[in-house]
Amino acid sequence: MKLKPILTVSILFIMISYLVLNVTYAAWSAISSGYAVTTDWHGETVPIGEDVTAWAGTTNSEVYQVEFLWKNETEHVVFAENVTDLVNFTTPQVPSGVPDEIKEWAEDNPGYEIWYANNTQIPNAIGNWTVQAFFYASGGNLKGDDSDIIKIRATSLQTIPSIPILGTAGALLTMLLGLTILLKRRKK
Repeated sequence: MKLKPILTVSILFIMISYLVLNVTYAAWSAISSGYAVTTDWHGETVPIGEDVTAWAGTTNSEVYQVEFLWKNETEHVVFAENVTDLVNFTTPQVPSGVPDEIKEWAEDNPGYEIWYANNTQIPNAIGNWTVQAFFYASGGNLKGDDSDIIKIRATSLQTIPSIPILGTAGALLTMLLGLTILLKRRKK
């Protein structure tokens, strides 16, 4: 068995897997329908212990409250936050600190008046997280006669353990080096 083909195939597999797993869509583009939510880590993996800010926006001026629910991989609500102080801006202008996804959308879509709220949390467990944003307006009645929820939007993020010295790329290279040494020893 030759080592070079196995190593080449392994490296190609890792590179293709990385590209496939990191394909994402632009969550903020849903604002064209009137409501959107995204995070400042959208499309990227989040190391445990890092701040994540969720941004919820709407074109509906009657929205007076956004409720953020942060759910871990088991769908357990870990953080719940109600934000009632929505702030507005008109594109292409954006508030400071917004993710690049929102900046790019605002530049491409001038003239929209957006009301937004944000919430920052620190995900404390490894896995897939979901952030749901519930938009409240008077007389919305999305869920029954007594509810004023008018829309629900969600976005997800992936948390990973941080490897402070090597990083993820270093960990992969270390595993490949170990595999190479193992295969060389078996060959002898």
